[in-house]
Amino acid sequence: MGTVLDALTSKFLTKLGRLIEDEVVMTLSVKKDIKRLKKNLEHFTAVREDAEALAMNDRGLEAWWKNMSDVMFDVDVIIDLVVVNSQKFLLPARSPCFNQPMVSCFEKLLFDHKVARRIKDINEKLDEIKMNTQMFSLDRSIRQQFQVTTVDRNQTSPIDELEVVGREIKQSVDDIVQMVVSGYHENSTSVLGIQGMGGIGKTTLAQKIYNHQMIREKFQVHIWLCISQSYTETGLIKQAIRMAGEKCDQLETKTELLPLLVDTIKGKSVFLVLDDVWKSDVWIDLLLSPFMRASNFQILVTTRDLYVLSEMHATYIHRVNKMNYSDGVELLMKKSFQSSEQICEFKNVGYDIVKKCDGLPLAIKVVAGVLSTRRTVAGWKSIRDSKWSIHGLPKELGGPLYLSYSNLPPQLKQCFLWCALLPPNFAIVRDDVAYWWVAEGFVRKEHDYSIHEIAEEYYIELIRRNLLQPIPQFVDKGESTMHDLLRSLGQYLTKDHSLFMNAESSNSMSNLRRLGISHAIEEIPPLEEHKCLRSLLLFNNKNFKIIRKDIFRKLEHIRVLVLSGTSIKDIPDSVGNLVLLRLLDLSYTKINKLPESTGRLISLEYLSLLGCHQLDSLPAGLMRLSNISFLQLEQIAVDHVPKGIAKFQQLYNLKGVFESGTGFRLDKLRCLPNIQRLWIQKLEKAAPVGELVLKNSHNLRELGLRCTMASTKERTHYQSGVLDRIQQVYDMLIPSPSLVYIYLDGFPGVRFPEWLCSEPELNMPSLCHMHINDCISCSELPPAGQMPELLVLQIKGADKVVTIGTELLGKGVRNAAAFFPKLELLHIISMCSLEKWSLNIRNKLDDMEDNSQQFTLMPCLKRLLLLDCPKLRALPEDMYMIVNLKRIHIEGAHKLQEVVNLPAVVWLKVKNNACLRRISNLCKLQDLFAQDCPMLDRAENLFLLKCVYMIDCPHAQEFWDCLGEEGEEGTLVHVATDGHNIFPNESLYN
Repeated sequence: MGTVLDALTSKFLTKLGRLIEDEVVMTLSVKKDIKRLKKNLEHFTAVREDAEALAMNDRGLEAWWKNMSDVMFDVDVIIDLVVVNSQKFLLPARSPCFNQPMVSCFEKLLFDHKVARRIKDINEKLDEIKMNTQMFSLDRSIRQQFQVTTVDRNQTSPIDELEVVGREIKQSVDDIVQMVVSGYHENSTSVLGIQGMGGIGKTTLAQKIYNHQMIREKFQVHIWLCISQSYTETGLIKQAIRMAGEKCDQLETKTELLPLLVDTIKGKSVFLVLDDVWKSDVWIDLLLSPFMRASNFQILVTTRDLYVLSEMHATYIHRVNKMNYSDGVELLMKKSFQSSEQICEFKNVGYDIVKKCDGLPLAIKVVAGVLSTRRTVAGWKSIRDSKWSIHGLPKELGGPLYLSYSNLPPQLKQCFLWCALLPPNFAIVRDDVAYWWVAEGFVRKEHDYSIHEIAEEYYIELIRRNLLQPIPQFVDKGESTMHDLLRSLGQYLTKDHSLFMNAESSNSMSNLRRLGISHAIEEIPPLEEHKCLRSLLLFNNKNFKIIRKDIFRKLEHIRVLVLSGTSIKDIPDSVGNLVLLRLLDLSYTKINKLPESTGRLISLEYLSLLGCHQLDSLPAGLMRLSNISFLQLEQIAVDHVPKGIAKFQQLYNLKGVFESGTGFRLDKLRCLPNIQRLWIQKLEKAAPVGELVLKNSHNLRELGLRCTMASTKERTHYQSGVLDRIQQVYDMLIPSPSLVYIYLDGFPGVRFPEWLCSEPELNMPSLCHMHINDCISCSELPPAGQMPELLVLQIKGADKVVTIGTELLGKGVRNAAAFFPKLELLHIISMCSLEKWSLNIRNKLDDMEDNSQQFTLMPCLKRLLLLDCPKLRALPEDMYMIVNLKRIHIEGAHKLQEVVNLPAVVWLKVKNNACLRRISNLCKLQDLFAQDCPMLDRAENLFLLKCVYMIDCPHAQEFWDCLGEEGEEGTLVHVATDGHNIFPNESLYN
C-alpha cells in the first residue's frame, strides 16, 4: 500500500507547486531553489513499497531510511516556514498582529537568503540519497490511492465479541482457582503466575479467576493492579487502597500512603492480581512489605517474562495456550465482517491464514482488519501468500502485526504511528485525535469532505481494521484504546525520531521530532535541547510546573503542544515565536492569563482552554488568528467573550461560547458557515434576535445548549420574565437538518423548543444521539420515537416529569414500521418525580390514523439504564415486546417491586432498590447481580441462570430456594453481607 514517504512526497509536491506559482513573495533565486527541490522530490515518488521492511533487515539501508526520514522532516519545516513568512510579508502596514511597521525589504532578503541556504543543504542531501538506486522501483506506475468512504459506523466493531482465548479457558480457570483456594486453607502465601506472549489472553484469563465465585467467597479484600511500564509508586498504592475500600484523596506521598494501605488490609484475607508485570521490583521493593501484614494473601501475576515469575518465587506457572484453529477461524470471520453466506466460500483460505497467525488472538483480529478490505477469495489468497516475516523486527511485533501495518494506506500509517506516542491505556478521543492528525499534516483534503471529517474517517478506518479497540460504552466508537503490542510496534517503527518517555527511556536521541512524556516522569528533561521537536505531549504530569521564559525561542518547529493537566501557571511571552504552532492544548492547567503574544501564532488552528478555572480573560490579539478552527472555552472564569470570534471563518468546533454585553452575540453565529460542533452556554444571558441564527449552519453535526443550573438539589430557578426570554432564545436556535448530536443541558423552560416537540424528524432527520439533561420544568418529553436514526437517548434530571407515556413514542417511523427503529441505548437517570412509565403501544396504535400497519417497539434496543428514579412503581407492561433488550441496570428505584416478563434479557443488575421483591419470567437470564435489595426474596422462571451475586440482600437464601430445580447444578452463587461491593468487573456496556 506504499510507504509513509509516499504520503509526504505527494503532500510536499502539491505545496511546492503552489509556492512556485506565487510571484509576490519569492525572489528569483529562492524560486530557482524551490523548483530544484520539487524536481528532486519527484524522484522519490518511485521509492520501493517495501523500502521500510528492507531497511529493518540491513544496517546500511536502515541508515538510508533514517536519513531519508530526517530530510523529509526538514523539507516539511522549510515549506511551512516559507508559507507562514509569505503571509507575514503580505500583511498590511502597522499590522496589529505584529505590532511593528511593515516588514522591511532588508528583512525579507535576509529571510530569502536563509531559506535559500537551507534548501540548498536539503537538495545536496537528496542528491546523495538518490545515489542508492536499490531503494527505488523502476515501475513508476500510479499506486492505488486511499479514498475516504463513509462507512456505517454502527457496523464497524461489534461490542459482543467471541471469547478471544478459546473455549479451553474454563479448565485453566478451575485449576488455578483450586490452587488459590488450597493456599487459602493452608494459610500459606503463594505467588501464581500466568505467562505468555502479548495478545494471547493472559489478562482475560486472570479476570475470570479474579471474578470466580470461590475467590470472591474466600477472600475479604480483592485488589486488581495494572502494572504498566510507566506506573508510579504512589499511583499503585492509591489504587490498592481504593480497591480495599478506603479513601486516600488527600494523601500524595509514599510515606503517607503506605501506612494507610497497611491499616486497610491488616488482619484480612487478600487476593491480589498484578497484571502485566515487566519487572519484579514492583512486588519485591514496593508491595511485599505492606501485604505481609494481611492475615492471608494470595497473588496472581500475569507477565510475558518467565524471569519475572522466577524472581517473585512463583510456586506455579501457567503458560497460556494458543487459540485452536476452529475458534480462530470463527474469530477471523467475525472480525473481517464476512456474512454468514460467505463463510463457507472463505473458510479454507481463512484456515490457512489462522495457521499463519499461530493461534494469537490479537494477530487474528488485526489480520481480519486487513481482510475486511478484500472482498474476494483471490484477495484473501494474496494476503495469505504475501511475505509475513520481517527480519529485524522483534519477534512479537513481526508477522501478522506488521502485515496489518504494511497494508495500511500511507496516510493511515502516519495516523497509526502517531497514536503510539500516547500513554499506555490512553483513551483516544475521536474528536481530539482527528485534530492532532490534522495539525501534523497527515490528512489529505478530498472531494467535498472537510479535512476534519476526513480525519474522523481515518479514525473509524483504524477501528474497522482492529488497530484501535473501541471502548464499549460509546456507541459511536467515539473513544478507543490501542493494544500494548500494537503500541510497541508503532514505537519501534518510529524509534529514530519519536519517543514516549517513561522511567526506562533514554533522552539522548538526536533530531528528536516527537516527544510524549509520561505522567510518571518526576524530573522533566531540558526540552530546549530538542530544537527539531514538532510535537510535545504531556498529559496529567503534575511535576511539570514551570516553562522557562526563553524555551519557545529554541523550539521554533513545534506544531503540536499539549500540556493538558499539568501544573503550569504561566505561559511565557516567547510562545509567540512558535509561528508553526497549529495546536495548543492548555486544558485543566492552572494558568490565569494568556500572553498578548498569543496573537502572533498565525498558524494556530486549535486552542483548548477547557477547565482552566483561573483564567479570567482572553488576550485581544487572540481575535486576530484567522486560522482558528477549534476553540474550547468551557469551564473557565471568563465573563466576556470577544465579538471577534465571528471573524473566525474556519471555525469547525466552538465550545463554551456565550453572549456577553458588548462582546459576542448569538446572531453572529450566522457568520460561521463551516461550524460542525457548537456548544453555547449561559443562554440565560442571551437576548432573542427574532432570527434563525443557525440557518446558515448547513454542516452542523453537534449542538449543545446550556443554561446555568446548579447540580445540587437546590435547583436554579428563574423569574417568569427571564423564562419567557430563554424560551424565545431556544425557539430561534433551530438546528440544521444535518445534526447528529443534540445536548440540552439545564433548560429551565416549561416546554421544550417547538423544533424538538413538533415533527423533530423533519427538523433533525439525521439525529443519532439525544441527551436531555436537567430540563427541570418540562412535564412532558418530546416525541423522540419519531426519530428514524436515533441510536442513543438519555433523559436526566427532568424533575417535573411524573409520567413517561406514549408522548415519548410519538407517531413512530412509518417507513420502518417502528417506534425508535434504531435505538440501541436508553438512559433514564435522576428522575426524582417519575412515578409511572407506560409504553401502552396497543392504545397508541388504535389512536393512529392508519392503525392497520403493525409497528414494532424499539427493535434494536440492547441496553437500558434506570438510575435514581426513587418513585417509579413499575416497568412498562409492554417492555416484553422489546425483543433485543439484553442488559438492564436498575439502581435507586425504591418503589419498584418487581422485574418481570423480559424474555430477551441475559444480564441484570439491581442495586439499592428498597421495595424490589420479585424477579420473574426472565427465561434467558444468565447473570444476576443484586445489592442492597432488602426485600428481594422471590424468583420464578429463571431457567438459564448461570451466575448469581447477592450482596447485602437479607433474603438471598429465600430467593435461591424459590428457584428449586430451575437452578442448575453448575450455577455459581455468591452471597455476602459485609457491605463491600464485590461484583465482578462488569457493567451495562461489557
